[in-house]
Amino acid sequence: MVVASTPDDARVFLETLYPYFSNRLAYGGQDLVFAEYGPKWKLLRKLCKLEMLGNKALESWAAVQRNEVDRMSRSIHASGRDGEPVMLGGMLIYAMANMIGRVILSRRVFETKGSEANEFKAMVVELMTLAAQVNIGDFLPAVAWMDLQGLEARMKKLHKKFDRVLSRMVLEHEASKGEPEGRPDLLDAVMAIRDGPEEEKLTDDNVKALLW
Repeated sequence: MVVASTPDDARVFLETLYPYFSNRLAYGGQDLVFAEYGPKWKLLRKLCKLEMLGNKALESWAAVQRNEVDRMSRSIHASGRDGEPVMLGGMLIYAMANMIGRVILSRRVFETKGSEANEFKAMVVELMTLAAQVNIGDFLPAVAWMDLQGLEARMKKLHKKFDRVLSRMVLEHEASKGEPEGRPDLLDAVMAIRDGPEEEKLTDDNVKALLW
């Protein structure tokens, strides 16, 4: 892992090496991290700050975090009581996914057991594995097109899986518009701008990239 801990290092990553880092498992620079600086980036940053990352937003979602930690604790206790192995890594993944899901989508995304949860866990593990791989094409651009390690093909395949999951989440959220629960979530705010008269429109890829 390389950390850009100084302004000069950050400049190298975000300017000189930007094409390599933007050509990753995402939506072509449509998210908050890799979007070009401009009106759209400012809009995405404002939305995230107001709805998810600002002090007021974090305070308002504190109960969600406590509830998910409590659910995870009860699940661990139940597994121990029944003599089942406690898969702590998977439980942490599900708890974090559900916290984020409730902040962004106003609903839990996964239960701790079941085929859907197992598939999601496998996708997250594969994502972390691919992210940690050294890509020869990054060091030898002349042979990058050959995809000698098959990393690009695996990334594209995994991206399609995540895209299907995110598309389903967006469609389900749109279908439940008439059934609001509690405060509006991040996706409500994002889709209001996507469907509204704002000069800087958000695309479906912007929406899914932000969820990503």
